Amino acid sequence: MKKKNFMAIMLLISVTFLVSCSNHKKESDATMQQTPNVVTAPIEFTNIERMIKYPVSILAYKENHLAPATAGRVEKILVDVGDRVRAGQVVAQLDRTNYQQAYIQYQKIRLDLMRMDSLLKVGAIAPQQYDQVKMQYDIAKTNLEFLEDNTTLKSPINGEVTGKYLNDGEIFTMSPAAGVGKPAIVSIMQLDRLKLLVGVSSKYLPNIKRGMKVDVTSEIYPGKIFSGSIDKIYPIVDNMSKTFTVEVIINNEGRILRPGIFATASIDIGKDQVLVIPSFVIQKQSGTNERFVFIYKDGKAIRKIIEVGDVLDDKVEIVSGLNQGDELIVEGQMVIKDGQAVNRISR
Repeated sequence: MKKKNFMAIMLLISVTFLVSCSNHKKESDATMQQTPNVVTAPIEFTNIERMIKYPVSILAYKENHLAPATAGRVEKILVDVGDRVRAGQVVAQLDRTNYQQAYIQYQKIRLDLMRMDSLLKVGAIAPQQYDQVKMQYDIAKTNLEFLEDNTTLKSPINGEVTGKYLNDGEIFTMSPAAGVGKPAIVSIMQLDRLKLLVGVSSKYLPNIKRGMKVDVTSEIYPGKIFSGSIDKIYPIVDNMSKTFTVEVIINNEGRILRPGIFATASIDIGKDQVLVIPSFVIQKQSGTNERFVFIYKDGKAIRKIIEVGDVLDDKVEIVSGLNQGDELIVEGQMVIKDGQAVNRISR
C-alpha cells in the first residue's frame, strides 16, 4: 500500500514538472514573438553633385513703357505690335502745337542774344543786360528740349513692340495702360536676351558666384535645355523668405522663349557631403508635416524626428535629426514603437 502511494506521488510530481516546463517554454516563445525582428544599416556621409532647382518666370532683358510727361493728343503712332525697332527710332508723335510756339519763342530769343553779344563786345550795353537775355535764352532752350522729348517718343533700346495702347488722334490722359500698371502709349522689350530672377535659399549664399552656369528647362519644350549664366547677385537676404535673388541671363537668338513662360532654373553648385537615407523608411505623423524614422540603440527602437532636404533619386537628404554612424532600422520599422525592445537580425 505504501509502495502504491509512493508511486502515485512520484507520478504527480513528474506530471507537474512537465506541465511547468511546458508553460515556461510557451511563455518564453510568446515573449520572443512579442519582440519584433528588425534589420539595420549604418548612416554614412555621401558625396553628391549638388544641383539646386527653383521655379522661375521668364522676363524680358529690358522693358520700356513709353509715355510723355504730360497729357496730350496723339498725332501718330509709327509702329505696331510685333515691329522691331532700333534705339533712337521715333515710335510716336504727339500734338506739337506747344512745341511750335516754344520753337518760335526760342528762335526770337536766340536772335536777341546774338545782337546782345555783338553790343557787349563793343561796350554798347552793360553786362547785366546781356546776362538777363542769356537767362531767358537758357530757359527757352530747356523748355524746347523738354517739349521735343515729350512730343516725339523714341525707343531707348533695340527691341520689339509688345504693346500699343492708343490709336492716332486719341488723347493720352496719363491713366495706366491695361496690363501694364503705369501710363504708356507703347511698350518695347528686348527679347533676343532674357532674364530670370531666382530666389535662392540663403544657405547656398557661399556657393553662388557670378558667372556660374544655369540650365533652364520648360514644359513647353520637353527635353530641351537653355543655357544661361548668373549675371548679378543681389546684396541682401529677404527677411521673410530667407532667400536672396540672383539674376540669370539667357541668350534667346531664335526668340522661341517668351516673357511670362514658367520654367525651372537648375544651378550646379558642385560636390557636397551629406547624410542620406532610403526614402521608403521615412514615416509621416498623421495630421502633421512631422517626419520620423527609427534607429536601433541598446536593443531598442528609438524614434527620431527628422528634417529632410533634397530628394536624390531613391534617397533623401537629412538636414537634421540623425548623425553619422546611427543604426537606421530599414526593415520592420512599420510595426514598432518608440522605446520598444527589438531583435536585430542580419540579411
